[in-house]
Amino acid sequence: MKIIHTSDIHLGKKFIGLKLAGDGLRAGLKASLSRIVDYTLEQKADLLLIAGNLFDTLEVSKNLQDFVANELARLKEIPAIILPGQHDYNAGGSFWKSWEGYHSQGNIFVFNGEKTYYKFDKLDCTVYGFPYSTEGKRKKYFMEPNKKQETKFHIAMVCIGPDDFNNQVREDNPDKPPIEGFDYVAMGGQPVFMDLSFPGFRAAYSGAPEQLDFNQKEAGCIARIEIDESNEVRIEKVPFGKFIWRTEELKAKDVLNNDDLISKIREMAGPDSLLRLKFSGLALFEAEVEPEHVQKLMEKEFLYLDIVDEMTVLPENVFEVKVSEKTLLGQYIKVMAEQLSRADNNIKPHLEKSLKIGYALLQGRELW
Repeated sequence: MKIIHTSDIHLGKKFIGLKLAGDGLRAGLKASLSRIVDYTLEQKADLLLIAGNLFDTLEVSKNLQDFVANELARLKEIPAIILPGQHDYNAGGSFWKSWEGYHSQGNIFVFNGEKTYYKFDKLDCTVYGFPYSTEGKRKKYFMEPNKKQETKFHIAMVCIGPDDFNNQVREDNPDKPPIEGFDYVAMGGQPVFMDLSFPGFRAAYSGAPEQLDFNQKEAGCIARIEIDESNEVRIEKVPFGKFIWRTEELKAKDVLNNDDLISKIREMAGPDSLLRLKFSGLALFEAEVEPEHVQKLMEKEFLYLDIVDEMTVLPENVFEVKVSEKTLLGQYIKVMAEQLSRADNNIKPHLEKSLKIGYALLQGRELW
């Protein structure tokens, strides 16, 4: 038996703070589901398991519901089994109850509170669902099913974070598997692939198929599971993500001018790239670098680009600056240095920018 296991796709995620890039990211998540369906077909898998957080919210548009139903219907005879998660949990009146789209497709099965297992006679397999609980106290996730079905293969689906999983194991007998009698437990609820198997217990987090923010590391995977006739299980991590999220830092002393900065940033550009670049350190007055101007020039070369300008144009002790007070330029720098020495943190960035502009003008240079 071959299983494709995924989770935490988060369709419909808002991506607050990423401006227009949010539209591209949401489209990319839909494309990710389409690629998962394609991969399941290419692998000639027997099951597709989505172990939680298919959607990012309980407020799912009809268009998005229809999109998911139509994509999963492309699997035809391959069952697609969906477990609600922490973000799209099954609650009274939620869309899971009213989602008519999947009812018309014979291969889509949802643990929406009406059933605790699905039995597939052709596969000689039963899949059991332990959905996320919204009760005040933590639900007892790990238990044997009420009634074990008479099939060769037994698969469980659980959506629970790693901390809750570890706590559950510690509360129970550490030498005893937290779920007994299953060939494989498909875990959802965290973005990174993790094989949790130990003797007598075969389980894994598939991780999210796409990285979803700058802080997530090692996301962008799904899992491929193979169970042979002797019920031996092989778990394989499959790299899958398209988005590239990067947080980098450049020192002002290492950049000569705008063209140099553009050249360095362009090495990280791409239609699926999101870059947050911190530009910091003490900048030379002579360095013709304007991060804001560079960002406007290069935004279209990225899915998202944010250059955080943390340059300083004077040393921390501004009175260390040696200038000739006989020149207009020297007098200007001295006055601005005195202003900066008294300025609070809200005003300093504006004064530093003014100092750079004034210095450039007094040098006879053109502004960007």
